[in-house]
Amino acid sequence: MIATGQAVTVPSSHGRARGVFDGLQLFGLVVLLIGLPFSEAAKSAGLALAVLGFAGKLVLGHRPQLGRGGVLAALGVYFAAAALSVIMAETEMRRPDELIALAMTILPFLLVLDSVVSRPSRRLFFAGAILTGAVVALLLWLGSYDAESFYRLSLGSIENPVPAGEYLAVCLVLGVAILFAEIRATAVGPFMVLLVGLMGGALVLTQARGALLGAICGVAFVVWATIRKRRYVAAVIAVAVVGTLVFAAANPDSKIAESFDFQSRNTQARLAIWHQTAGHILERPVTGHGHGSFSLLGVTYFDGKVVEYPVNAHNIWINSLVETGILGAGALLAYLALILRGIWSSLRRAGYPLDRALSIGTLGGGIVSFVAGVTALSVDAEPGMLFFTIAAIGISGPDSRNAAVGEVRDAA
Repeated sequence: MIATGQAVTVPSSHGRARGVFDGLQLFGLVVLLIGLPFSEAAKSAGLALAVLGFAGKLVLGHRPQLGRGGVLAALGVYFAAAALSVIMAETEMRRPDELIALAMTILPFLLVLDSVVSRPSRRLFFAGAILTGAVVALLLWLGSYDAESFYRLSLGSIENPVPAGEYLAVCLVLGVAILFAEIRATAVGPFMVLLVGLMGGALVLTQARGALLGAICGVAFVVWATIRKRRYVAAVIAVAVVGTLVFAAANPDSKIAESFDFQSRNTQARLAIWHQTAGHILERPVTGHGHGSFSLLGVTYFDGKVVEYPVNAHNIWINSLVETGILGAGALLAYLALILRGIWSSLRRAGYPLDRALSIGTLGGGIVSFVAGVTALSVDAEPGMLFFTIAAIGISGPDSRNAAVGEVRDAA
Protein backbone atom coordinates (compact mmCIF):
# COMPACT_ATOMS: atom_id res chain seq x y z
CA MET A 1 0.00 0.00 0.00
CA ILE A 2 2.83 2.34 0.83
CA ALA A 3 4.56 1.56 -2.47
CA THR A 4 1.30 2.11 -4.31
CA GLY A 5 0.74 5.42 -2.54
CA GLN A 6 4.23 6.55 -3.41
CA ALA A 7 3.79 5.57 -7.06
CA VAL A 8 0.81 7.88 -7.26
CA THR A 9 2.17 10.73 -5.15
CA VAL A 10 5.70 11.16 -6.53
CA PRO A 11 4.76 11.85 -10.17
CA SER A 12 2.06 14.26 -8.96
CA SER A 13 4.54 16.20 -6.83
CA HIS A 14 7.01 16.20 -9.73
CA GLY A 15 4.28 17.58 -11.97
CA ARG A 16 3.52 20.41 -9.54
CA ALA A 17 7.23 21.20 -9.14
CA ARG A 18 7.70 21.21 -12.87
CA GLY A 19 4.76 23.57 -13.17
CA VAL A 20 6.40 25.93 -10.67
CA PHE A 21 9.64 25.95 -12.65
CA ASP A 22 7.71 26.46 -15.88
CA GLY A 23 5.99 29.43 -14.29
CA LEU A 24 9.37 30.76 -13.16
CA GLN A 25 10.68 30.44 -16.72
CA LEU A 26 7.63 32.25 -18.06
CA PHE A 27 7.91 35.02 -15.47
CA GLY A 28 11.62 35.46 -16.17
CA LEU A 29 11.01 35.79 -19.90
CA VAL A 30 8.30 38.39 -19.35
CA VAL A 31 10.61 40.40 -17.07
CA LEU A 32 13.34 40.12 -19.70
CA LEU A 33 11.16 41.23 -22.61
CA ILE A 34 9.53 44.12 -20.76
CA GLY A 35 12.79 45.40 -19.31
CA LEU A 36 15.01 44.72 -22.33
CA PRO A 37 14.92 48.22 -23.90
CA PHE A 38 15.23 50.27 -20.71
CA SER A 39 16.71 48.27 -17.81
CA GLU A 40 19.96 46.32 -17.70
CA ALA A 41 18.98 44.98 -14.27
CA ALA A 42 15.62 43.66 -15.53
CA LYS A 43 17.32 42.10 -18.54
CA SER A 44 19.87 40.25 -16.42
CA ALA A 45 17.41 39.24 -13.71
CA GLY A 46 14.79 38.09 -16.20
CA LEU A 47 17.24 35.98 -18.16
CA ALA A 48 18.64 34.44 -14.96
CA LEU A 49 15.15 33.53 -13.70
CA ALA A 50 14.18 32.03 -17.06
CA VAL A 51 17.36 29.92 -17.13
CA LEU A 52 16.77 28.82 -13.54
CA GLY A 53 13.23 27.75 -14.35
CA PHE A 54 14.33 25.89 -17.46
CA ALA A 55 17.16 24.16 -15.56
CA GLY A 56 14.74 23.13 -12.82
CA LYS A 57 12.47 21.51 -15.38
CA LEU A 58 15.42 19.63 -16.87
CA VAL A 59 16.37 18.24 -13.44
CA LEU A 60 12.81 16.97 -13.06
CA GLY A 61 12.98 15.12 -16.36
CA HIS A 62 11.61 17.73 -18.74
CA ARG A 63 12.39 17.10 -22.40
CA PRO A 64 12.81 20.49 -24.08
CA GLN A 65 10.17 21.34 -26.65
CA LEU A 66 12.69 22.44 -29.27
CA GLY A 67 11.91 20.17 -32.21
CA ARG A 68 14.17 18.16 -34.49
CA GLY A 69 14.61 20.45 -37.49
CA GLY A 70 17.61 22.16 -38.97
CA VAL A 71 17.06 25.45 -37.14
CA LEU A 72 18.69 24.25 -33.93
CA ALA A 73 21.47 22.56 -35.86
CA ALA A 74 22.26 25.78 -37.75
CA LEU A 75 22.16 27.79 -34.52
CA GLY A 76 24.44 25.28 -32.82
CA VAL A 77 26.90 25.38 -35.71
CA TYR A 78 26.85 29.19 -35.60
CA PHE A 79 27.80 29.23 -31.92
CA ALA A 80 30.38 26.48 -32.45
CA ALA A 81 31.89 28.48 -35.33
CA ALA A 82 32.10 31.54 -33.08
CA ALA A 83 33.84 29.47 -30.40
CA LEU A 84 36.21 27.95 -32.96
CA SER A 85 37.05 31.43 -34.27
CA VAL A 86 38.13 32.44 -30.76
CA ILE A 87 40.18 29.27 -30.28
CA MET A 88 41.92 29.66 -33.65
CA ALA A 89 42.47 33.42 -33.34
CA GLU A 90 45.82 34.99 -32.63
CA THR A 91 46.45 35.39 -28.91
CA GLU A 92 45.93 39.16 -28.85
CA MET A 93 42.64 38.81 -30.77
CA ARG A 94 40.99 36.28 -28.48
CA ARG A 95 37.99 37.57 -26.56
CA PRO A 96 36.30 34.56 -24.92
CA ASP A 97 34.06 36.88 -22.89
CA GLU A 98 32.31 37.73 -26.16
CA LEU A 99 31.08 34.14 -26.33
CA ILE A 100 29.19 34.72 -23.08
CA ALA A 101 27.54 37.78 -24.62
CA LEU A 102 26.65 35.73 -27.71
CA ALA A 103 25.16 32.98 -25.55
CA MET A 104 23.02 35.55 -23.72
CA THR A 105 21.84 36.89 -27.07
CA ILE A 106 20.87 33.45 -28.36
CA LEU A 107 19.34 32.02 -25.16
CA PRO A 108 15.96 33.81 -25.53
CA PHE A 109 15.36 31.80 -28.71
CA LEU A 110 15.73 28.48 -26.89
CA LEU A 111 13.84 29.56 -23.78
CA VAL A 112 10.93 31.17 -25.64
CA LEU A 113 10.67 28.29 -28.09
CA ASP A 114 10.51 25.76 -25.23
CA SER A 115 7.89 27.86 -23.47
CA VAL A 116 5.72 28.52 -26.51
CA VAL A 117 5.73 25.32 -28.55
CA SER A 118 3.83 23.37 -25.91
CA ARG A 119 1.45 26.31 -25.29
CA PRO A 120 1.01 28.39 -28.47
CA SER A 121 -1.26 30.85 -26.64
CA ARG A 122 1.89 32.27 -25.04
CA ARG A 123 2.91 33.73 -28.40
CA LEU A 124 0.52 36.63 -27.88
CA PHE A 125 1.60 36.91 -24.26
CA PHE A 126 5.24 37.37 -25.23
CA ALA A 127 4.36 39.73 -28.09
CA GLY A 128 2.45 41.85 -25.59
CA ALA A 129 5.46 41.90 -23.27
CA ILE A 130 7.69 43.08 -26.13
CA LEU A 131 5.35 45.93 -27.06
CA THR A 132 4.80 46.86 -23.40
CA GLY A 133 8.54 47.15 -22.86
CA ALA A 134 8.93 49.42 -25.89
CA VAL A 135 6.13 51.70 -24.68
CA VAL A 136 7.54 51.89 -21.15
CA ALA A 137 10.98 52.72 -22.56
CA LEU A 138 9.50 55.55 -24.63
CA LEU A 139 7.51 56.92 -21.69
CA LEU A 140 10.64 56.92 -19.55
CA TRP A 141 12.45 58.76 -22.34
CA LEU A 142 9.68 61.35 -22.50
CA GLY A 143 9.88 61.77 -18.73
CA SER A 144 13.57 62.61 -18.92
CA TYR A 145 13.37 64.65 -22.14
CA ASP A 146 15.58 67.73 -22.25
CA ALA A 147 15.13 69.87 -25.35
CA GLU A 148 18.51 71.54 -24.96
CA SER A 149 20.53 68.31 -24.83
CA PHE A 150 18.34 66.24 -27.14
CA TYR A 151 19.68 65.33 -30.56
CA ARG A 152 18.64 61.77 -31.42
CA LEU A 153 16.35 59.50 -29.46
CA SER A 154 17.83 56.53 -27.62
CA LEU A 155 16.41 54.11 -25.07
CA GLY A 156 17.38 53.49 -21.46
CA SER A 157 19.55 50.41 -21.96
CA ILE A 158 20.15 51.04 -25.70
CA GLU A 159 22.06 54.29 -25.60
CA ASN A 160 23.11 54.23 -29.25
CA PRO A 161 20.31 55.63 -31.48
CA VAL A 162 21.08 53.13 -34.27
CA PRO A 163 20.28 49.90 -32.34
CA ALA A 164 17.49 51.80 -30.55
CA GLY A 165 15.99 52.48 -33.97
CA GLU A 166 16.38 48.83 -34.97
CA TYR A 167 14.61 47.74 -31.80
CA LEU A 168 11.73 50.17 -32.34
CA ALA A 169 11.44 49.24 -36.02
CA VAL A 170 10.87 45.56 -35.17
CA CYS A 171 8.32 46.53 -32.49
CA LEU A 172 6.58 48.88 -34.92
CA VAL A 173 6.16 46.17 -37.56
CA LEU A 174 4.91 43.68 -34.97
CA GLY A 175 2.47 46.31 -33.67
CA VAL A 176 1.14 47.08 -37.15
CA ALA A 177 0.46 43.38 -37.78
CA ILE A 178 -1.50 43.07 -34.52
CA LEU A 179 -3.31 46.35 -35.28
CA PHE A 180 -4.69 44.92 -38.52
CA ALA A 181 -6.07 41.93 -36.61
CA GLU A 182 -7.56 44.02 -33.78
CA ILE A 183 -8.55 47.23 -35.60
CA ARG A 184 -12.27 46.66 -34.94
CA ALA A 185 -11.85 45.81 -31.26
CA THR A 186 -13.48 48.41 -29.03
CA ALA A 187 -10.56 48.92 -26.64
CA VAL A 188 -7.57 47.17 -28.19
CA GLY A 189 -8.01 48.78 -31.62
CA PRO A 190 -7.64 52.43 -30.52
CA PHE A 191 -4.87 51.46 -28.10
CA MET A 192 -2.89 49.79 -30.89
CA VAL A 193 -3.35 52.86 -33.09
CA LEU A 194 -1.81 55.03 -30.35
CA LEU A 195 0.96 52.50 -29.72
CA VAL A 196 1.91 52.25 -33.40
CA GLY A 197 1.81 56.04 -33.77
CA LEU A 198 4.05 56.50 -30.72
CA MET A 199 6.62 53.98 -31.95
CA GLY A 200 6.55 55.35 -35.48
CA GLY A 201 7.24 58.87 -34.26
CA ALA A 202 9.98 57.66 -31.94
CA LEU A 203 11.60 55.69 -34.75
CA VAL A 204 11.85 58.85 -36.85
CA LEU A 205 13.47 60.67 -33.93
CA THR A 206 16.24 58.05 -33.73
CA GLN A 207 17.20 59.05 -37.29
CA ALA A 208 18.50 55.51 -37.76
CA ARG A 209 18.38 55.26 -41.54
CA GLY A 210 18.79 51.51 -41.83
CA ALA A 211 16.07 50.95 -39.26
CA LEU A 212 13.73 53.38 -41.03
CA LEU A 213 14.24 51.63 -44.36
CA GLY A 214 13.77 48.28 -42.64
CA ALA A 215 10.54 49.49 -41.03
CA ILE A 216 9.21 50.66 -44.41
CA CYS A 217 9.96 47.27 -45.97
CA GLY A 218 8.54 45.44 -42.95
CA VAL A 219 5.31 47.44 -42.87
CA ALA A 220 4.94 47.06 -46.65
CA PHE A 221 5.23 43.29 -46.21
CA VAL A 222 2.66 43.31 -43.39
CA VAL A 223 0.21 45.25 -45.58
CA TRP A 224 0.76 42.91 -48.52
CA ALA A 225 0.46 39.74 -46.41
CA THR A 226 -2.67 41.00 -44.65
CA ILE A 227 -4.60 42.78 -47.40
CA ARG A 228 -3.01 41.22 -50.51
CA LYS A 229 -3.52 44.32 -52.65
CA ARG A 230 -0.54 45.95 -54.30
CA ARG A 231 -2.01 49.42 -54.36
CA TYR A 232 -2.03 49.53 -50.57
CA VAL A 233 1.62 48.50 -50.50
CA ALA A 234 2.38 51.23 -53.02
CA ALA A 235 0.48 53.72 -50.84
CA VAL A 236 2.55 52.75 -47.77
CA ILE A 237 5.80 53.21 -49.69
CA ALA A 238 4.64 56.51 -51.16
CA VAL A 239 3.65 57.90 -47.77
CA ALA A 240 6.96 56.77 -46.29
CA VAL A 241 8.96 58.36 -49.10
CA VAL A 242 7.06 61.65 -48.94
CA GLY A 243 7.31 61.73 -45.16
CA THR A 244 11.06 61.09 -45.33
CA LEU A 245 11.55 63.86 -47.89
CA VAL A 246 9.52 66.30 -45.82
CA PHE A 247 11.47 65.47 -42.66
CA ALA A 248 14.78 65.78 -44.51
CA ALA A 249 13.76 69.17 -45.96
CA ALA A 250 12.69 70.45 -42.54
CA ASN A 251 15.83 69.09 -40.85
CA PRO A 252 18.72 69.57 -43.32
CA ASP A 253 21.35 68.76 -40.69
CA SER A 254 19.77 65.44 -39.72
CA LYS A 255 21.17 62.01 -40.47
CA ILE A 256 18.14 61.32 -42.67
CA ALA A 257 18.89 64.34 -44.85
CA GLU A 258 22.51 63.18 -45.06
CA SER A 259 21.33 59.91 -46.62
CA PHE A 260 20.58 61.73 -49.86
CA ASP A 261 24.17 62.92 -50.11
CA PHE A 262 26.31 60.04 -51.38
CA GLN A 263 29.43 62.13 -50.84
CA SER A 264 28.67 62.61 -47.16
CA ARG A 265 31.21 61.72 -44.51
CA ASN A 266 29.05 58.89 -43.22
CA THR A 267 28.75 57.23 -46.63
CA GLN A 268 32.44 57.58 -47.36
CA ALA A 269 33.28 56.18 -43.91
CA ARG A 270 31.11 53.10 -44.52
CA LEU A 271 32.77 52.44 -47.88
CA ALA A 272 36.27 52.87 -46.43
CA ILE A 273 35.49 50.56 -43.48
CA TRP A 274 34.08 47.85 -45.77
CA HIS A 275 37.09 48.10 -48.09
CA GLN A 276 39.57 47.70 -45.23
CA THR A 277 37.55 44.88 -43.68
CA ALA A 278 37.53 42.97 -46.98
CA GLY A 279 41.30 42.76 -46.76
CA HIS A 280 41.11 41.31 -43.25
CA ILE A 281 38.54 38.74 -44.42
CA LEU A 282 40.99 37.44 -47.02
CA GLU A 283 43.63 36.99 -44.31
CA ARG A 284 41.53 34.38 -42.42
CA PRO A 285 38.57 33.44 -44.63
CA VAL A 286 37.54 30.16 -42.96
CA THR A 287 37.47 30.81 -39.20
CA GLY A 288 37.90 34.59 -39.08
CA HIS A 289 39.86 36.66 -36.61
CA GLY A 290 37.73 35.75 -33.59
CA HIS A 291 34.20 36.56 -32.50
CA GLY A 292 34.01 40.08 -31.08
CA SER A 293 37.47 41.03 -32.33
CA PHE A 294 36.58 43.70 -34.91
CA SER A 295 37.61 46.63 -32.75
CA LEU A 296 41.09 45.07 -32.44
CA LEU A 297 41.71 44.85 -36.19
CA GLY A 298 42.86 48.45 -36.49
CA VAL A 299 40.21 49.48 -39.02
CA THR A 300 39.97 53.29 -39.13
CA TYR A 301 38.55 56.10 -41.22
CA PHE A 302 40.22 59.51 -41.52
CA ASP A 303 38.47 62.35 -43.32
CA GLY A 304 41.35 64.80 -42.97
CA LYS A 305 40.09 66.13 -39.66
CA VAL A 306 38.81 63.34 -37.43
CA VAL A 307 39.88 59.72 -37.08
CA GLU A 308 37.03 57.21 -36.59
CA TYR A 309 37.63 53.87 -34.85
CA PRO A 310 34.57 51.71 -35.61
CA VAL A 311 33.64 48.96 -33.15
CA ASN A 312 31.98 46.87 -35.87
CA ALA A 313 31.84 46.71 -39.66
CA HIS A 314 28.41 48.38 -39.88
CA ASN A 315 27.18 45.38 -41.86
CA ILE A 316 26.06 42.12 -40.34
CA TRP A 317 27.50 39.89 -43.07
CA ILE A 318 30.85 41.65 -43.45
CA ASN A 319 31.22 41.70 -39.67
CA SER A 320 30.35 38.01 -39.39
CA LEU A 321 32.78 37.07 -42.17
CA VAL A 322 35.73 38.94 -40.67
CA GLU A 323 35.09 37.68 -37.12
CA THR A 324 33.87 34.09 -37.63
CA GLY A 325 34.77 33.42 -41.25
CA ILE A 326 32.81 31.49 -43.83
CA LEU A 327 31.84 28.90 -41.22
CA GLY A 328 30.12 31.42 -38.93
CA ALA A 329 28.59 33.59 -41.63
CA GLY A 330 27.34 30.53 -43.51
CA ALA A 331 25.76 29.04 -40.39
CA LEU A 332 24.09 32.37 -39.55
CA LEU A 333 22.74 32.65 -43.10
CA ALA A 334 21.41 29.09 -42.92
CA TYR A 335 19.75 29.80 -39.58
CA LEU A 336 18.07 32.96 -40.88
CA ALA A 337 16.87 31.19 -44.03
CA LEU A 338 15.41 28.31 -42.03
CA ILE A 339 13.73 30.74 -39.63
CA LEU A 340 12.07 32.66 -42.47
CA ARG A 341 10.95 29.41 -44.07
CA GLY A 342 9.61 28.15 -40.76
CA ILE A 343 7.65 31.33 -40.06
CA TRP A 344 6.25 31.33 -43.59
CA SER A 345 5.14 27.73 -43.12
CA SER A 346 3.54 28.64 -39.81
CA LEU A 347 1.78 31.57 -41.47
CA ARG A 348 0.31 29.38 -44.20
CA ARG A 349 -1.13 27.03 -41.57
CA ALA A 350 -2.47 29.72 -39.21
CA GLY A 351 -6.25 29.92 -38.99
CA TYR A 352 -7.15 32.56 -36.41
CA PRO A 353 -6.54 36.26 -37.20
CA LEU A 354 -4.23 36.82 -34.23
CA ASP A 355 -2.21 33.72 -35.06
CA ARG A 356 -1.77 35.01 -38.60
CA ALA A 357 -0.94 38.47 -37.32
CA LEU A 358 1.82 37.16 -35.06
CA SER A 359 3.35 35.12 -37.89
CA ILE A 360 3.14 38.10 -40.26
CA GLY A 361 4.54 40.47 -37.64
CA THR A 362 7.47 38.25 -36.74
CA LEU A 363 8.29 37.63 -40.40
CA GLY A 364 8.11 41.38 -40.98
CA GLY A 365 10.42 41.86 -38.00
CA GLY A 366 12.89 39.47 -39.62
CA ILE A 367 12.78 41.61 -42.76
CA VAL A 368 13.58 44.66 -40.64
CA SER A 369 16.67 42.95 -39.26
CA PHE A 370 17.79 41.87 -42.73
CA VAL A 371 17.45 45.36 -44.18
CA ALA A 372 18.92 47.18 -41.18
CA GLY A 373 21.79 44.69 -41.19
CA VAL A 374 23.10 46.19 -44.43
CA THR A 375 24.42 49.20 -42.50
CA ALA A 376 24.44 47.95 -38.90
CA LEU A 377 24.92 44.91 -36.66
CA SER A 378 21.23 44.13 -36.25
CA VAL A 379 21.48 40.74 -34.45
CA ASP A 380 23.73 41.92 -31.63
CA ALA A 381 22.95 43.00 -28.04
CA GLU A 382 19.33 44.07 -27.31
CA PRO A 383 18.15 44.10 -30.96
CA GLY A 384 19.70 40.65 -31.29
CA MET A 385 17.87 39.31 -28.24
CA LEU A 386 14.66 40.73 -29.66
CA PHE A 387 15.36 39.15 -33.05
CA PHE A 388 15.93 35.68 -31.57
CA THR A 389 12.78 36.09 -29.45
CA ILE A 390 10.51 36.94 -32.38
CA ALA A 391 12.12 34.12 -34.37
CA ALA A 392 10.98 31.67 -31.69
CA ILE A 393 7.51 33.22 -31.56
CA GLY A 394 7.27 33.08 -35.33
CA ILE A 395 8.15 29.42 -35.93
CA SER A 396 6.16 28.08 -32.98
CA GLY A 397 2.66 28.74 -34.30
CA PRO A 398 -0.42 26.69 -33.38
CA ASP A 399 0.57 24.17 -36.03
CA SER A 400 4.31 24.15 -35.53
CA ARG A 401 4.81 20.62 -36.84
CA ASN A 402 6.66 21.82 -39.88
CA ALA A 403 10.07 21.21 -41.38
CA ALA A 404 11.72 23.94 -39.35
CA VAL A 405 10.55 22.86 -35.93
CA GLY A 406 9.67 19.21 -36.18
CA GLU A 407 6.94 17.25 -34.47
CA VAL A 408 6.19 18.50 -30.99
CA ARG A 409 6.01 15.99 -28.20
CA ASP A 410 4.55 17.11 -24.94
CA ALA A 411 6.84 15.84 -22.21
CA ALA A 412 4.88 17.32 -19.37
